[in-house]
Amino acid sequence: MRYSDELIEEIRINNDIVDVVSEYVRLERRGKNYFGLCPFHREKTPSFSVEEGKQIFYCFGCGKGGNVFKFISLAERLDFLEAVRFLAERAKIMLPESDDPQEEERARLKQRILDINLLAARFFNEAINSRHGEAAAGYLNKRGISQSTVRRFGLGFSYNEWDSLYKYLKAQGITEGEMLKSGLVLQSRSGQMYDRFKGRLMFPIFDVRGNVIGFGGRVLDDSLPKYMNSPETPAYNKRKHLYALNFAKNSEDTGLIIVEGYMDVISLHQSGITNVVASLGTALTESQGRILKKYADEIIISYDADTAGQAATLRGLELLNDIGCSVRVLSVPDGKDPDDYIRKNGPDRFRKLAENALPLVEYKIRMLKNEHDLDKTDGRIAFLNKAAGVMAKVDNVVEREMYIKKLSREYEISEEAMLSEVIRRTRPAGRQSLKLAKAVEAAKRSASPAESIEAKLIQNERFILSLLCVDNSIYKTLKEIFDIDQYTGGENRKTAQILYRRMEERKGTTPAELLNIVSAEESDEYARILNEECHCDDNQKAILGKIRDIEKLKMESRRDKVIELLKNESSLAEGEEAKLKLELKNLMQEINAINYKNLSREGRGK
Repeated sequence: MRYSDELIEEIRINNDIVDVVSEYVRLERRGKNYFGLCPFHREKTPSFSVEEGKQIFYCFGCGKGGNVFKFISLAERLDFLEAVRFLAERAKIMLPESDDPQEEERARLKQRILDINLLAARFFNEAINSRHGEAAAGYLNKRGISQSTVRRFGLGFSYNEWDSLYKYLKAQGITEGEMLKSGLVLQSRSGQMYDRFKGRLMFPIFDVRGNVIGFGGRVLDDSLPKYMNSPETPAYNKRKHLYALNFAKNSEDTGLIIVEGYMDVISLHQSGITNVVASLGTALTESQGRILKKYADEIIISYDADTAGQAATLRGLELLNDIGCSVRVLSVPDGKDPDDYIRKNGPDRFRKLAENALPLVEYKIRMLKNEHDLDKTDGRIAFLNKAAGVMAKVDNVVEREMYIKKLSREYEISEEAMLSEVIRRTRPAGRQSLKLAKAVEAAKRSASPAESIEAKLIQNERFILSLLCVDNSIYKTLKEIFDIDQYTGGENRKTAQILYRRMEERKGTTPAELLNIVSAEESDEYARILNEECHCDDNQKAILGKIRDIEKLKMESRRDKVIELLKNESSLAEGEEAKLKLELKNLMQEINAINYKNLSREGRGK
C-alpha cells in the first residue's frame, strides 16, 4: 500500500533524526553536526555525521547517507514501507488500513473525533450568530473583527449552559464514549455528563489540511482561566500543530511570523498580513519548529516583552536556529500585543516592524547588554566574554567579522582581542576532533572525481536540486533561467519535475523530503552533496555559478564533438567543414569568456 506524501512527511517530522540515530549510535556534537562510529561499517575514528538542520546522515567512510527512513531501512534491514510503519509506530501515528485491529480502531476513533469536532465547530458558529452569542459577537466587533473574518476562522460561542453541546451531539448519534474521547464533554464523579467549554468565545484549531482537530476558548469576563484549550486526543497534540498554518502556508508574503495569541493571528490576517501563526502555547516545540522550516526559511518571532515572553523567545530562537532556520525577533513598541498595535497603527507600520526585526545574534547581544552593568569594568568584561560566545556560534565568517568590528568600536577594544576570544571558543577541542578532521579530509581525497562531462553535468544538476531543497527561495531565480528541459540526466529531470511542481503549488520541500523523492541508489550521493557542498554564504550566487558551469560543460561537450567531426574531413559534405570550424571558433571564444569571468570573480573573492 502507498501512503500519502503528507502522512509520510508527518511521520518524518515526528521522528527527529538525532533522536532516532542516538538509539543506535553514541553521538557527540561537533559544531552544528553530530558524529559517531558508523553502524554500517567497521571503523575506529568517527566519520558518521548527522546534520540536525537538514535531518540527514552521511558517513564519510562508507558513503552511505539519507534521511531517517533510509537510516531505519539500513539499521533494521527493512524496505521503505516497513521503515515508514516502524517510525509511525515509534511516533504513535496511526496508519490507514492496517492489518493490526488495534491500529484500525485508533484510526477509526481519530476520524470519528474529527467528525465530532466539525459538528461542534458548526454548533458554536451558529451560537455566536444567535441571541445567546451577542456578548461574544460584541466582543469581536469591539476588537474590529469583521463578519467575514469570523466565518473564515470559524469563530463561535459555547452556550453558558452545562450540557448544551452534549445534548446536541447526542441528538446527532454520537455516543457518550466518543464524546469523552473527543475531550469536548466531561463526566462528573456522579456520572453526570457536562460540556468542557461554557460561555466562551471559541476558536477552532485546524490542522494543515483544514480538519478541525481541537478548540481554544476565551472567557468574556474576568473569570479564570482566561483561556482553555482542548486536551490531547488521538486527533490533537498541541506540540505538533500551529494555529492558522492552514491559511499562512498559502500566503504571498515571504517567511512566517509567530505570535502568541489567537486574536493576534486573526487581527493580522484580517489586516492583510497572512503569513502569521501561533504556537498553541508559550514554548515553541521542536516538532513545530520542523513544520515551520518546511514552509519557510525565515521565521520572525513576536512574543510578549515580559520576562516569560523574552525567555520563550530565546528558547524559540535557539531551537529554530539549530533546525536551520533564519530567525529574527520583532519587538512591538511599549510592550503591546500585535493585535493592539495593528488596530492603533495599521498594517503598514507593523510590516515596517517586521522588516526591521533583529537577527538572532543582535537580539542575543541586546539581551546580554540588559543583563550587565556596562558602566563598570567588570560588567563590560563579562558582557564582552559572553558576546564572544554568541559570535563563536555564527558560521558565516563575514557576518561574524561584522559583529566583531561593531563591538570593538563600541567598547574600545582591539578587533584582534575580540577575534582571539571568538576563535578560542570555536577551536575544536581534543585529539579526537583532530582525528575526525583528518578522517574527513582523507575521505574527501579518496573520492574519485567525475571523469566524463556527462557525469559532471549530472553532479552539477544534483547540486542545484539539493540547494533548492535547502533554500526554496532560489526557485524564483531557477525557474526563469533553468527549466526542466535543460536537465540532461533522466532521473534528474524526473526529480526536477516533482520539485518544481511542489514549488509552484507552494508546498516547499526540505532536504529530508528530497531523499524520499530520489531513488535509493541516488540517496547516498544526494546526502553527500547536502552534507559537504550545500553550505553557501550566498545561495543565489551559488546557483548562478553552477548554471554557468553547466553551460560551459555543454559547450565543451559540443566542442569535443565538433573536433571529432573535423578529424574525418573526408566524410563531411561540401561547405560543412567551414561551418564546423566557425562553430568551433565561436565555442572556444565563449568557453574562454566564461573562464575569464570565473577568474575575475575569484580574484575579487566572489
